[in-house]
Formats: sequence, structure tokens, C-alpha cells
Amino acid sequence: MESSLISQIDGKSVIIWGARIVGIGLSRRCAKEGIEVLSFIDSDKSLWGKTVAGAIVIGPDRLKEITDKNKDEKLVLIVAVSIKEDEIREAISQELGAQGIDVLFYKDFNSVYYTIDIVSSCNLACLSCAHSMEGKKPGGMMKIEDVKRVLQKISYESPNCTHVSLYSWGEPLIHPQIGEIIRMFHDAGIAVGLSTNLSHIDFKKIENAINASPDYLKVSVSGYYPTAYNSTHQGGNITLVKSNLYRLAYTMEEKGIECLVDINYHLYRDNCGDNLRKMQELASELGFVLSTVYALVMPLERVLDHKEGKADWQTKQLEKNLLVSIDEGIEISRSVSLENGCPFKHNQMNINADLTIPTCCVVFDRKNIVSVNYLESSLEEINRHKEDAEICKRCIELDLPQYNMGFNREGWAKIASKKEIVDVGAQ
Repeated sequence: MESSLISQIDGKSVIIWGARIVGIGLSRRCAKEGIEVLSFIDSDKSLWGKTVAGAIVIGPDRLKEITDKNKDEKLVLIVAVSIKEDEIREAISQELGAQGIDVLFYKDFNSVYYTIDIVSSCNLACLSCAHSMEGKKPGGMMKIEDVKRVLQKISYESPNCTHVSLYSWGEPLIHPQIGEIIRMFHDAGIAVGLSTNLSHIDFKKIENAINASPDYLKVSVSGYYPTAYNSTHQGGNITLVKSNLYRLAYTMEEKGIECLVDINYHLYRDNCGDNLRKMQELASELGFVLSTVYALVMPLERVLDHKEGKADWQTKQLEKNLLVSIDEGIEISRSVSLENGCPFKHNQMNINADLTIPTCCVVFDRKNIVSVNYLESSLEEINRHKEDAEICKRCIELDLPQYNMGFNREGWAKIASKKEIVDVGAQ
């Protein structure tokens, strides 16, 4: 964390807006510096009432309540998110008005958020993911020596980095040294986020990761019953996933492991009735968070092909099950303007397992890279090549950044509410 931020928050009590990996990373650094975090604020209701990194998560409507309760203390609110900062600025203004509390934005002190795809392959081939694309399945994983070099370069170029996400398109739990990698970043004072499908017969893969106490674990699912889940998580087994969720909860309780487990539920036409309710019940029973997201098409190249009338068969098949079609999602999302440019372009650094750098986190084709070797390219060089990337220009011209980020959630929900729901697999 930059010394100027430390000087501004030292001796004050901190409220962090953003209770997932960015905020958790900031909380970890605050704890190291002996700075108290009073609470997390987050607009996601699934997080409300949860304890994250030792602090309770509350909704934006309770922000004034916590400031009033601690009015005799010196308070500072730090917004620690990767996107949607403009929306949060407006929410803060509405909740606090002219009340005298310092508001800082974490990105002003740490402008690069790192995503490291330590495994470039996946054990599944979901229709909504790049790994379902024919002839587009890369293999391999990042060597531990390269992970060490990447960490050294991050520490040198971004000394204020407080978190990394060790995933992008791949399944990180496949990496046999996942525990060692997590501990490596923790030793450097950096929080770690993981994302997994959790569909592993060998629980040791999961145990290797969770024993290292990752700070955030996102579990991707798309149904409670096999019929719904299998239609979108091709190659996975929801019965196995549910079994692993129980074993994960047991392991964490038995070993006293603190980690925010977020069951990230992808909403489709065939899974948002009984399937969703049953998964919500399971998450509640295990003490995990369940968050929902409207399924959309990835990667960016497939969306561009769709806009140019060249959609592949996977995209056409997937669209039949989407609650919000590609064109509907683009239209409703573009109502949100990007006043400060595309966050994926400006604040994210994505590093593939082979050390290449894609234009951003939503591109997949190897022709859309801006560096062939992260270790041999400076941040300035990489950012310069991003500015010249043709696919980036096409994406912005079509207002696709807002679609990729799912902006205007209320608009998506309104469209989805008008669609016919065919909940499958319910008993």
C-alpha cells in the first residue's frame, strides 16, 4: 500500500466498500499495519450479515448508521472494487450527503489488479466458456519457477498490490502446487482469490488449496439437479459438486480455516426456479454465500462473431437458454456510460499460464495478445500495446465492455422476468 494512503488512514478506523477479493486484500494489509476495519459495505444482499476477514458486511443503507455509531472516532471510507465505481460514488452521496467523512478510492493508490491464470486448461467444457470452442483449448500450467518470477515482478512494479486472482479461463485446482503458490503470495502480504467448478473426483485437489487458506473461493454452478446443471456445465457432475461442498465445509470447520466461499450461480431459463431455491438452501446450511449472475456469452471473440452474423453453433445453442440474449444484454447495458473508460482495459493485468498477456480478461484467442512474455515487458509497454489493440477498439465501439461487466443489473432482471421459465430436473 502506498505510503500516502497509509498516512491518510493511519490512526483512523476504516470502513471498506467492497467485500470480495479487492476489499479482502485491502483488509489483509490494514491488519498488517495495525489499522482497524470496522465493517464492510456491499450492495450484494447475499453478503449481508456475513463475517468477512473478521468484519461484518452490511448494506449501503446502513452506512450512516455505522458512521453515527462511531462519530467520536476518526473514520475513513475506502472504496475497494474493480468496477462500478461511478455507481458507488452516487450511492455514497445519497447515503452520507455532506456528512464529514473522508472517502478514498483504492484504485488511486493501486491502479493494477492482477489475474494470473496458473492453469490454462479446464476439466469441463461449458457452453458459455471459451473452453467449449472447437480447436481453442490450450494446455499446460505455469511452472512454479515462473510463478515466483511473476510475483517478484509484481512486487517490484506494483509494490502496493494487495490481492491477486489465480484464475481466468482455467481451473486452478488442477495445479499440483496450488497450496505452495497460495502461501507464496500470502508470504508477500497478498490476498488470493480462486474460482473453481469444484467438480473433482479427487478431493485432494480441493484440500491442497483450502489447506493454504485462500481468502476468497468462488464456486461456479448452474443448477441443483443434474438435468439443469449438465446442460450448461458440460463434463461436470452436480452430485459430486454438492458432495465436495459438504466436505469443503467440514474441512474448513475442522481446521478452523477462514475463507469466503461464494457459490456463484449462473442464471438460465432452465434453472431459476426450484433449482435455485434448493441451491440457496444448501448454501445457507453450509454457511456459504450464494450470489447470482445472469449467464452471458464468453469470450469476447464469440460476441463479436455474433454481431457480425458469424455465430458458432455453441453460441446459437446457448442463446436458446439465456434469460437475456446477447443483443438484449448489449442494449440494456449500454445505458451505463463508461466515464472513466473500460476498467478491464485500464486496471487489469491478465497473465496466461504461458506468460503471454491478453488484451483483457474476456478475450481468449491467442492472436489477441499484447505481450508474448510478461516477464520481459514493462507495464508501460503492455499498456501501450493495449491502446493499439484492434479488438479493444471494436469492443468499445459496440459498447461491449458494459455487456461483459453485466452493467444495469435491474435492466437485465426486467428483461429476464418476461421470459418463459422451464425449470428442469426438480423432483
